[in-house]
Amino acid sequence: MSLSRLLAPRTVAVVGANESLGMSNNAVRPMLEAGVDVRMVNPRREQVYGLPCAPSLTALGEAMDAVLVLVNAERTVETAREAAALGCGGIVAAAGGFAEGGDHGQALQRELQEIAASSGLAVVGPNCSGFINAQLPVNMFTGGRIDLLAGPVAVVSQSGFLVRSALAAAQRRQLGISIAVSSGNEAVCGLHDYVDLLADDPDTRVICLVIETIRQPQEFFAAVAKARATGTAVIALKLGQTDSSRAIMQSHTGAIADAAWVYDLAFREHGVLRAHDMDDMLDQAQLFAQLPREQWQPMRRASMITSSGGVAALATDLAAGTTVSFPPLNELSDWVRERVPGADTLNPLDMTGFVMTDQAVLTELFEKYAGASEADLLILCWWLGQGDEAWGNLLLEPFAGVAERSTTPLLVTPLEGTALGDWTPALRQRGVSIASGVASVLRAMSAMTDFVEQGETAGPRTSRAAPLSAAAPDGLVETEAGRMVAFADAMRLLEDAGIAVAPYEVLAAGSDSLTKDLGERLVVKLADVPHRTELGAVALGVAPVDVAEQVRRLRSIAAEHGVDDTVVVQAMVAGHGEAFAGVSLGSDLGDFALFGRGGVLVETAGGISGRLLPLDKAAAEALVEEVAGEDVIAGFRGQRTWPTTALVETLLGLSELWRQVGSWATSVDINPLVVTDSGVLAVDALILTI
Repeated sequence: MSLSRLLAPRTVAVVGANESLGMSNNAVRPMLEAGVDVRMVNPRREQVYGLPCAPSLTALGEAMDAVLVLVNAERTVETAREAAALGCGGIVAAAGGFAEGGDHGQALQRELQEIAASSGLAVVGPNCSGFINAQLPVNMFTGGRIDLLAGPVAVVSQSGFLVRSALAAAQRRQLGISIAVSSGNEAVCGLHDYVDLLADDPDTRVICLVIETIRQPQEFFAAVAKARATGTAVIALKLGQTDSSRAIMQSHTGAIADAAWVYDLAFREHGVLRAHDMDDMLDQAQLFAQLPREQWQPMRRASMITSSGGVAALATDLAAGTTVSFPPLNELSDWVRERVPGADTLNPLDMTGFVMTDQAVLTELFEKYAGASEADLLILCWWLGQGDEAWGNLLLEPFAGVAERSTTPLLVTPLEGTALGDWTPALRQRGVSIASGVASVLRAMSAMTDFVEQGETAGPRTSRAAPLSAAAPDGLVETEAGRMVAFADAMRLLEDAGIAVAPYEVLAAGSDSLTKDLGERLVVKLADVPHRTELGAVALGVAPVDVAEQVRRLRSIAAEHGVDDTVVVQAMVAGHGEAFAGVSLGSDLGDFALFGRGGVLVETAGGISGRLLPLDKAAAEALVEEVAGEDVIAGFRGQRTWPTTALVETLLGLSELWRQVGSWATSVDINPLVVTDSGVLAVDALILTI
């Protein structure tokens, strides 16, 4: 596929060019003004935009690198066939009416895919707004004109409208764009293709993605890994991320692993930075776009100089609850007290009007703060709006002079999130970064820290084996939650996978006495009911002599509610903690292992995380450390350390269980897992089937 040829074309054509069509004007006029040689194709016109029109692509007599197609769906397919036959690089298919348009549209999209597959023709779209390569500049974007700076930020959005929104957000921050793409239906070129291409682009340092769904997750995350390997940050805004209720649904995994949670989990595992909205995404991009890669480092500490005590106080408030702090800078205390009369707080510092009038003192002040060992970034809070240049230079000139010789990054920002003046990018030539508001700087610093600290832990693991092809066991139990594996079969599956289970005995219909010695304190419960505690169908601390009475009571409850009356008796395991483990199957991104604290209170206890399956030892260890590491457990008063090795072995057993049941199960809950000093025991398992 010649996607690189399409997105960085030397020759371009527009099929359906028409001065009365807004989509055509949005794309064509900026290119003509930029001096791009655009070939016009329209069989109904002799000329458009003052240029001659060819009746067809073939009539141009040249295999074009990029063709913008502004005709309907049926004619788009015809144009694609012609472009493929000519050896063109690719087309931008702007028309709707493909897969989103019913059976006829789906057939047209399949036809478009077949043409591309047989010829290598790259296709952006269909049902898209096209692309902009601001470096060339080539503008095949139909979604509204916007004048862009060229720079290192790439944007790929599955929503055409939101491409324009992202570009406007970048423009407000004076961030330059390398390539922006509206990917549309992704009939041929998918999200992973764009990320893979941009990972190799020397003009791109950060890729911003607006995602509706990831259609090919394995290829997508492989492309993300490539981007990280080339030092390119990836930031994603996932649409449709509304949190679902944490109430019990069919299973604990069903309540926890909704689509928003799954995407968050996968993004963290693979080193994709998560954005909450458009402004957040472009805020996070700011430092990646401006700092040279040798200055990419964790940024948890900032020094700040302001011109107002109120600004200093508000900046401190804004940092509360973020990962960024303003350290006290004690090393500068004597110097500041001597040079800045009335300074109450060193960081953020109100430099006062007295200092602002003395350029020599200003320069020395900036040098001292830039050299402070306690801070990773020096922030000057000052004016950067349109029309502020003359006034702004009072501080910006000495600040830029220090930036030119400093190894610490220096950044200037207004307090509020305002649009930056078109004069501000010149500051970057002198080593000064710029940003749109103190809150946006804090987000950018946190994103830089996350990206760097993820380091080599992020990225796809080598093994992505699928579950074995197997059948569910016989004797499935029909319940209101769905078909579930009987308790005894579920326990056997756990044991076969290497997960230790609490000793038990199943009492079938007609039996109410034990044949096994399970100890002096027992748990008696209905075996094959998914949410038995809601029915009062669990008895704890039962003595062996009282088992028969409890069995009769439970069977009465079963008869009352019309559920299975099989009873299980278990040894009552004493532990000092409870955990939950589960498997969520069939998400957009694959199957996940879940692990968390809380046991029967898992929906409210928090502390739940996960990884894509299968797990290797490193992934299992990381998951245990995240949820139940020594530092985590130490935060709970009176809680003893959990046995890390046993937890890792249990999670590897969970991965093996997924391998055994993943072809037919819909979810797996192992809950609770009782944590003892020496190990972990599974007390119950709910395995639901297709």
